[in-house]
Amino acid sequence: MRSLLPILIGLLIVQGCSSYPAPVVSRQQPSSTRIDTHRVESGETLYSIAWRYDLSIAKLAEMNQLKQPYIISPGQVLSIRPDSSGALLKPAASSPRVDKPISAPSGKNAVVKVKPVKKTTGPKLSYNIQGPPWRSPVEGEIVETYNPQQLRKGLTFKAAGGSAVRSVAPGLVVYAGDGLRDYGKLIIIKHSEKLLSAYAHSQTLLVKEGDSVDHKRAISKLGAEGRLYFEIRKDGEPVNPKDYLK
Repeated sequence: MRSLLPILIGLLIVQGCSSYPAPVVSRQQPSSTRIDTHRVESGETLYSIAWRYDLSIAKLAEMNQLKQPYIISPGQVLSIRPDSSGALLKPAASSPRVDKPISAPSGKNAVVKVKPVKKTTGPKLSYNIQGPPWRSPVEGEIVETYNPQQLRKGLTFKAAGGSAVRSVAPGLVVYAGDGLRDYGKLIIIKHSEKLLSAYAHSQTLLVKEGDSVDHKRAISKLGAEGRLYFEIRKDGEPVNPKDYLK
């Protein structure tokens, strides 16, 4: 019996060693995917695309050689990285969009006319950071604060269900829709060449792209839960909204 004891101990040691996982260096690493381009979808604007990738509108326009009023078309491929393929810096669909008429004349020699989209850039907007603070977008309390380390790029407000949402300062609506994932129904307002504000998770949108707004005008209505997510970005970077709101 004693002669078997060393053999049993040796078997236990071998079995224990075989249960250890393979060294980290020998494990297969997941492949990383780098996104260099974005294909424009219906309803998107250059502002909403810049917002999606945390880019300044000026930088995104420069990378794609776009000039104001930043007209883009569904299916157009945009570069979202400074070192992307140079071929993408000259979008094939950079010419102005056209709207076809509801009906067109028929006949062999009929000529179909199209109406070019008006090139409007809206009023020149500016905001003096040293001036009066911006107003709160909704009457309610802040339930989630700005914390980039926890991926919270803005503030979450809790208000009464159906509350009106208003622009925090005069500006121009540059996006109104539901095309950005995780934002629900979203409005983006331009206050200057550097400052944008965003209002997410509304139930009803009351403005459209191109509208001029101020704090007197309701831009959306909240749902029954009364939650509003709000962001301010400067040159494409999220900043603490509390630094701007009174």
